[in-house]
Amino acid sequence: VSGLWLAVGLSGRSGCGRNKTAESACASLRDAVLEADGIAVFDALLQNTQWSVSTVQKLHAQMASAITSRYPGPEQAAALARLYAAEADSGRELFWQLYPERYAADFRERVGEQMPVTLVSAQQARCGTDAGKPFALSLGQDGKWGLSELDREWEDAKLRAYHDLETVQKNVQLYRRMGERK
Repeated sequence: VSGLWLAVGLSGRSGCGRNKTAESACASLRDAVLEADGIAVFDALLQNTQWSVSTVQKLHAQMASAITSRYPGPEQAAALARLYAAEADSGRELFWQLYPERYAADFRERVGEQMPVTLVSAQQARCGTDAGKPFALSLGQDGKWGLSELDREWEDAKLRAYHDLETVQKNVQLYRRMGERK
């Protein structure tokens, strides 16, 4: 039994220091890409990017719920077709679903066994050779390094999802008023 506790304790401890350096973040990203593991790539993202992906998933799920319960039948299919994130149960699952099509090929081309880290500033680094296209890493507010080059894309997606939610909510009100007039 004590051996089991030691193994659990060691595995729990190893995650705590994960990505505390640019080098460890680069190694985590390299391993995830080489293993074609979209979940591990999600875990290697900058925390802000992870939050944005998760927010997109939650907002899409909210919109899907409102659309299916309050839109007229003929309007539902078109409105639901835009919600690519609604079926996922979490941001992590959403990223895993999108990874093969959106990112895997590009990331695989850019990764190699040797991935040198070059500090650009105290909070920015490049992971990979300058001959290729190195990955951009940043130090997050949580004190961990992560892949930062997807941050803008997912921040934009999050803002679009907030605006889309407002539109869905306004449409729900309009459909409700139209239903009251009948």
